Amino acid sequence: MRKSHIRLDGGFHNEVYYIEEKDKVVRVSNARKTKEMVLQEIEWMNFLYEQEVAVPKPEMHVEDENGQVRTYFEYVKGDMMDVKNVLHWNEEVFEQWGKTLGKMHALSKIFKVVKIHRPIWTVENTDVFGIRANLSSWLKELYDRLMQNLCEFDSTESTFGLIHNDFHQGNLIITKDGTITTIDFDDCAFNWHAQDIAVAFYHAYWQHSSYNGETKAFPKTFMNHFFTGYQSESLLHEDIVKQIPIFLKIREIFLYQLFNSKWDKNNLEEWQKYTLLDLEEKIKNNNPYAGISDFSIYL
Repeated sequence: MRKSHIRLDGGFHNEVYYIEEKDKVVRVSNARKTKEMVLQEIEWMNFLYEQEVAVPKPEMHVEDENGQVRTYFEYVKGDMMDVKNVLHWNEEVFEQWGKTLGKMHALSKIFKVVKIHRPIWTVENTDVFGIRANLSSWLKELYDRLMQNLCEFDSTESTFGLIHNDFHQGNLIITKDGTITTIDFDDCAFNWHAQDIAVAFYHAYWQHSSYNGETKAFPKTFMNHFFTGYQSESLLHEDIVKQIPIFLKIREIFLYQLFNSKWDKNNLEEWQKYTLLDLEEKIKNNNPYAGISDFSIYL
């Protein structure tokens, strides 16, 4: 990349650069993403943008070169959400966060596609995250059991649709006027709405407990305001609330597999060693995340 291309955080799967002369962001996706998959992602983002959801406006074309797909987006000026910043981490923000998600889920009910190119959860193929083949036998057994639990629910437009699928604070930017802008739809999939809520709570609680210490009151504070914001835009079906603990446990398995595959096992930092051991213990003991087995108490 040229000097005018400033590298940004692309996560585990992509390379992302800021193009100074164009004031745009370019994302270079690896071979796991086809052109058709990326096009459906940016069609979804553009639909949300047109419906006044705060997302980066995508350019409605992609470049496919040597198996790498380049996608261009509007550059959003602002700061990544910071759990240590009281201006970012407060009740008003939690409510706006939930409101943003509620609006996206409401709009997913009317977003129509002719052919599905994104990953999709089905009763016949529940592995929407594409991780089952790489799981060890004990993890695979638990993963299958959790997915089977989801099969007991009816997928309707009130509980299922095209979702962000990685809706944590690391993918949120707060602009100077206080608007929360959602970025990185790279993992968007046709999945249960509860997944987005579970991921939001999982990472909020994890980072809050890591950096801010006090955790006893946090779940109530966060979920009360998050649910209030969500319900101002979309129906919070009772099945969504019932599914949250399932998706929290799935998140633990997902992260455990991801970290094991991406981190250098021979050069782990102490926090990485702790994270892997902590995840393994919680998964094996089937501990409810944050000690919560019923999220209806926050309604």
